[in-house]
Parts: sequence; structure tokens; C-alpha cells
Amino acid sequence: MRFPVLAFILSAGLLCAQAKKPARKVTAKPLVEAPGRWIMGTIGVGKGADGAIEATAYKGIALRLGDKGEASIAYDTRLGRVLGGWSGKFTTEMNLMSRGEYPTAMGPHYFITGEVAGYAVGEDATALPVAPGYSALPVAAFRLRTFEPKDGDGALVFATAGGDKVRERPSTLEHNEARLIIRRIALSSAKGVTVVLCRQSDAARVAVRGPGRQDSLDGQAVWRAPAGQVEIEVAYAPPMASKPEGWPAPEAVVRLGREWASDVVTAGELSSDKDSAYVLDRIKLPEENPWKAPMFTSALDFMPDGAIAVSTFHGDVWTASGVDAGLQKVTWRRHAAGLYHALGLKVVNGDVLVTCRDGVWRLIDRDKDGEADVYEAFNLDLMVTKNFHEFVFDLQQDPAGNLYFIKAGPVRNGGRGFDDICDHHGALLRLPPDGSRLEVVATGFRAPNGIGIGPTGQLTTGDNEGTWTPVCRLNWIKQGGFYGVVDLAHRQTPPADYDRPLCWFPKDVDNSSGGQVWVTSDKWGPWSGRLLHLSYGTCSLFGVLPQKLEGVPLAPIQGGVARFDFTFDSGAMRARFSPADGQLYVTGLRGWQTTATRNGALQRVRYTGAPVRMPLALTAVKGGLRVEFAEPVDPKVAADPAAWNLEVWNYVWSSAYGSPDVSTLAPPAQATTLGNDGKMQFSKEQMSERKHDPLAVRSVKVVDGRTVVLDIPELRPAMQTQLKYDLKSADGKELRGQIIGTIHALPE
Repeated sequence: MRFPVLAFILSAGLLCAQAKKPARKVTAKPLVEAPGRWIMGTIGVGKGADGAIEATAYKGIALRLGDKGEASIAYDTRLGRVLGGWSGKFTTEMNLMSRGEYPTAMGPHYFITGEVAGYAVGEDATALPVAPGYSALPVAAFRLRTFEPKDGDGALVFATAGGDKVRERPSTLEHNEARLIIRRIALSSAKGVTVVLCRQSDAARVAVRGPGRQDSLDGQAVWRAPAGQVEIEVAYAPPMASKPEGWPAPEAVVRLGREWASDVVTAGELSSDKDSAYVLDRIKLPEENPWKAPMFTSALDFMPDGAIAVSTFHGDVWTASGVDAGLQKVTWRRHAAGLYHALGLKVVNGDVLVTCRDGVWRLIDRDKDGEADVYEAFNLDLMVTKNFHEFVFDLQQDPAGNLYFIKAGPVRNGGRGFDDICDHHGALLRLPPDGSRLEVVATGFRAPNGIGIGPTGQLTTGDNEGTWTPVCRLNWIKQGGFYGVVDLAHRQTPPADYDRPLCWFPKDVDNSSGGQVWVTSDKWGPWSGRLLHLSYGTCSLFGVLPQKLEGVPLAPIQGGVARFDFTFDSGAMRARFSPADGQLYVTGLRGWQTTATRNGALQRVRYTGAPVRMPLALTAVKGGLRVEFAEPVDPKVAADPAAWNLEVWNYVWSSAYGSPDVSTLAPPAQATTLGNDGKMQFSKEQMSERKHDPLAVRSVKVVDGRTVVLDIPELRPAMQTQLKYDLKSADGKELRGQIIGTIHALPE
């Protein structure tokens, strides 16, 4: 495969000295050990006398330069600026489970820039654009459009809504016994462009070739480039060196072949269970790969050719082909790398879209070799701070083509309370099909590791125990809804009440929720058309048993869940039904608070056709419960009240972390101790109490063989219900389990 010389080189031409030299062809391969030639993340460059980082990009890209990574450069994708450059080692590692650490430049820095936009429209611009707080630049400013890692050491394209365009290619070379960092910049603007070079204090070691003049603006050394198609070349010398002069033009590098040329082949493992209706098959991950890339899998979807695209927390996207009935030969290909906490993925029109902490990227494979050549900034308006915990989860699409994802709150170290809050923290967000604008759908979420969307566009989310979240919950979303976390309500007046979930979860059932998926397949038994919920914490899958309510404004729905009788190898986070075989594919990872045994997993939940011994529906009414099973039950066993056991209890909605289990007959408990966030917390003694209220089942009636009606005169609304049953199906097989539910109201 041959990559063409850069588009801007073809259109505008190289500098004279450069044009006479042929392009140096390089077979694409990692130049150094992981994390590879580039990394996206919150990135810091430069250290002051006190050791503090001098320049930070909340959304950044760092690139290694040269054949051996002799120098590096970083860009701020939020402000469209070069952040700084350095030589020697690359960056510190991005510790995904850290408490605030982020990659920082390890070598001596050459230059840094101030917190302003990197470009301004107009040769005589009087000010550089700024982005207050954590917001993005205005659309009239130069914003990042694409990152193209295979164009030399990497190329970035910035453009305005008005059509002004910049294409920048960094590189490095040795000149006069000094290692230089070079920026080759092609500019296209009817008014000219003001280019930020560095902060004024670094200007003595910077030189520019090309039309225009050097100046200063807003504390930065800038270059005033004239209108038209213009090329300039900026050279930065290392500390203690003199201003560069007469340096040779860097070679134009054309990368040939795939960046990651080796495929990895694995063999799957079919379930040995011959009796169950739903069984787990394992699709072995490429854990042993040439790049030592960790396989903490985070999301998946299906490519047009049937391959599965899988993202990882560490920023990779892989494709797996050959996922057939036998799983004997699964071929893995690395499709992309270096992304910033890739926790959501959706294939749209053949391209992979990935939700990352800095926004949504579209990965484009121009030459169809299975690797992304262009990382397009589909939408990077998402606000980001330095907080370690504000992950961005999932990516779903509604029937109209709109895209949805959800952002966690900036949870403090230790889990209680929040750091600095921006507008997108704890918000469910929507993008139109063209990615042109970011809209808030609902607020008040703490750490919702996953969402779901139904065939009609109905949105659901999970959420996780913590501040203002008594226990995990499954939310049925409405536009403008508020789902519990007052600090993240984003309302002028703090809410005094919240939209109720479909269901709450005790910790032993789901201590850390994942996403949801609707059964769109007609090859998956009686659950077709219904909703499923994933637990990251207990590595579980649940069937959801919803009950619509009328006339209850804050609670349009209630219901429960029933657990499938298997356990995933890793925390269950994302699931999709295959358009090829109609089966459910699930992926997730091992991190905090999970019973997972593997760092990542890709597994298939396969319907065998055996009888499904599970409840399918739950209805709560005044005086009792109605439970519908997938298979007929033994009427004699089911009619015995002793075969049923019901307990109910409540939680306390408060600013405390979590809640004890409290009786439905007592006033809410009050927190009594002071937490590390300065707010009241429940004591260990309070949290250890389990004040559950048993409710007697007076009589039972089996209606149609599959539906059982329980007479419970004392039944009352409760945040948590636990209905256990010990039955037999009509064919004599054991039918034992529990339904975990929530009752907001009891219709007639």
C-alpha cells in the first residue's frame, strides 16, 4: 500500500529547497515500544522551578518525531494550538486507575505556548481567540478537523467555519549539532493568518522561513502570514542553543504499508453446557500481540462485512473477523490506537465512531486495508477537566441517526463529593447525525457506565452508588429529566426531588451498573423485543421486567429484573446483537469494584432453543403481584405460599455516599458522621444495618399455566423489593430464583 504525498504539498508545493528532494519512503511500523508514535490525553509540557507543569492541554495529542522518537511535540485539540516541544524521552505513562496523574513530557522542553488559540484569522489580527473555562473555541476560530498519523510523523488539519484552513506537519532533524523541532505549515486564507509560535520568553530560539513577519500578541510570539496559499516552516532550537539558521528542509516522509502489519489469530471456546437455554461462548482476545497492547475491552459493534469492532480502555480499536459458529479461527487486526479512554463505539456508514474522554472521533480507512488513516474530529465540544474519574461512556444511535453518550461527574479521590464541575458533568448528551452541535438531554448522573436505546428511541441508563446515589439504578430517560445528583443538576435552583428509576439494585445484585441493550433479534428466544441490563460489578446479565405507570409524573415506569444463570469473565459493559447470527455479544473490563476474573473479555450469549426457565414480566397492583414465566409452572408447587418469599425496604436519597437499607415503616435515617468531603455520612453501624420488611403471601393462584398471581394484602410502595421463589416447571425441572424490583405506585 502506498500513501500519497500530503494533500497540501500537492496543492501548494514544498519550500524550494524541499521540492528538489524526493520523499523518503518508510515502511509503517511502530518506531518505539508502546504506547506507539502518538497518544491522546490530558498532556502537560514544561516544568517550572517549583516543579509545577507550565502548560497543560485538557485535550491533547503528543507525537514522537523522527525514526527513533528523538523529539516530541504536543498539540492542544481544544484550543487548536501547538502546546510545546521537547527532546529525549516521550511522556510518562497514562495510569488509567490513577488519581489525577496524566501524561507529561519527560525530556527537556524547547518551548511552550500560552492558553490561547494557536491560530487567528487575519494577518493583522488584534487578539487571539480564547475558550473560557473548559469550553471549546467558537466555530469562527481554527478548530481541529483531522489527525492523520500516517502522514509523515503525523499531520493535523485545522479549519474555520468560513473555509480558512491550516495543515501542519511536525518533524525533527539534526542541524549544527542541535536537535531541531520543525513545524511545516500550509495556510489558506483570504485574510491571512496569525500563527502562534511560542510564549514570548521562548522566542529567542525560534526562527521562521516563508512569507510574513514575526510579531508579538497576547504574550505570544506570532507570525503574521499574508493572504492566499502560503507555506511557512518554523524551527525550534533546544535550551541553551542559538536561534536556528540555514537548516535544511526536512524530508517529506511517505509511510508505506500498515502501521501494525501483523494480524493476531486466536481460537474461541464454545460452551460445554448442553442443557441451558442461554450459554456463554468465549472469543479469545489478542492478549499476546507484538505491541504489548493491553486488552481491557470497553465497547463493540459490527462492521458491514460482519467483523466485530472492539475498543479498549487504553485507546485501541481492533477488528475481529471469522467470528462464526465454531470460533475456530478469529483474526484480529489493530484498526486504531492512542485514543483517550475509548469507552464507546458505534459503526456508522462503515466507519467506526468512538466516544473518548475528549469527544467523538470518526476513524476513516481510506485505502481499505483495515487500519484507520484519518482520525476525524466528529465532535470535540465536550468539556474536560483534569479530574481522573470523569469518564465518557458508551455510544448509541436512535432511528433518526442521532448519537448519544453520557459523561460522569468529577468524583473526588475516595469517591465522595466532586471536584470542579463543568456544564457537561453528569449529563446525557446528543449529537445530530452530522455531529454539528452537542445537546444536553438529561442531567444528574454520577458515574453511569453505559446507556441503551430502543427501536422507538427510548433511552435508558445505569448509574452507580455514591454521592446522591443510594445504590445503583436503572433509569428510564425523558427529555430534560433529573436523575438524582443535585451537584450535577445544572439548574439555577437545586432540585428538591428527582425522576425515579425503573429499578434500584441491592449491592449483591448489581454494585456497579453497565449499559443496556434491547433484544432486536428474532433468534434469541422469548426475550425478543425486550430490554436487558448489564452489571459491570457482578459480571451479570439481567432481563428487565418493566411496568408502565399512568399519572405519576416522576415515575412513568417501575419494574424489576431477573438474572440470567451465568457469569461473564469480566465486567459486563456493552452488548450488541449480531445482524449475522442474531446472538448477543458482550464485552467489558476489570477495574474497580468488580468480581471480574479477566482484564477484558468478548463473549457470545447464545440461545440454544432449550426451555427458558425465567420470569418474563412483573406487575404490581393493589393487593398483590403478577408474575409471568416463560415456561409453564407446576401449578401445585406454585400455588403454595411457602414457595414464595417477599421482602421490601427503602433507601435514603441524600448527599451522603450510598445509603443503609431502611424499613418502609420508619422515617428516613439521618447521616451522623462527617465525611472527607465535609458533608455528613452514614456511620459504619448504620450502613451495616439491614432493616427489611417481610410481607406475607396469603394465597397464590396460577392463571394460565405460566402466570402466577400472588395475594399480598400488605403490599406497599418500596424503593426495593426482593421476591424469591422455589418452584418447579411443568416438566418437573427446578425453577428457583429471585426478582429484584421497585414499586413506586400500586394501580388498581
